[in-house]
Amino acid sequence: MKNFLSKIFKRRTQRPEAPPPPPKKERAQPPGVVLRHEEGSDKVVFRDLVLHDPAGDPLIDFGSVTLAPGDRMMICGPAGCGKSAGLAAMRDAWMLGGSGEITLPPEVRFVPQDEYFPDRTLYGIVCAPDPLSRFTREQVAEALTDAGLAEFIGAMDDPTKRGEYWKNTLSGGQKNKLAIAGIFLHAADTKVLIVDEITAALDAKSESELYPRILERLRHGIVICVAHHAALAPQHNVFATVANGKVSYTKTPAPVVKAPCNANENPAPSVQPPKAA
Repeated sequence: MKNFLSKIFKRRTQRPEAPPPPPKKERAQPPGVVLRHEEGSDKVVFRDLVLHDPAGDPLIDFGSVTLAPGDRMMICGPAGCGKSAGLAAMRDAWMLGGSGEITLPPEVRFVPQDEYFPDRTLYGIVCAPDPLSRFTREQVAEALTDAGLAEFIGAMDDPTKRGEYWKNTLSGGQKNKLAIAGIFLHAADTKVLIVDEITAALDAKSESELYPRILERLRHGIVICVAHHAALAPQHNVFATVANGKVSYTKTPAPVVKAPCNANENPAPSVQPPKAA
């Protein structure tokens, strides 16, 4: 019996090992846009930037452009043409693939079309994404005042308004102003400001007063704006016009923009941006 078992054991140990299973094929990922944050840089550079749609086909070709401090670029085009896709790519949020490169400094502030309002105090919303300890009460109160929300200073430590979170009680225009207050508060440390329809819900008077203030606070940096209001056009010097899936750039001398000193100043004239060549 002992010899019989030893023979069986010997045969089993001499069996060739089964070949390893073939490696699983990884799903090919769509080519992506290379996003680089360069310490010490003060420019925004697009190099052969193309973004894809869900089918993997080219959606919008941003081409190549370089923006320097003092440049104010307005991205123009019909709804759904892909204007906001470029903004998403600049914050590494475009997941549908593409090609090309974007280089920009780390000091970027992005304000999307539908601003996120966390369930926190008004003080905390204006300071976001930084902690409350980053700014003094006086700084936050000044930012609220400059954005036209002085009436909310007394309630800025309350996480609710009439028992509801602020995001559920503020009007569209008030949300725009609150986002602008955040821009004012962080302006000194912002090299690139990217905004998507930041004045969409404002009345013409508020828009004509607040948008120049944004540009004046960011006079040391670059502002990139998606907007449909033609009244904002004269305050920009670079126009990125989207047509047939391609962006054409028109540059003019940088405008000298000063914030209105009082409410009686006239708003900017309603003119169309220059047509791309």
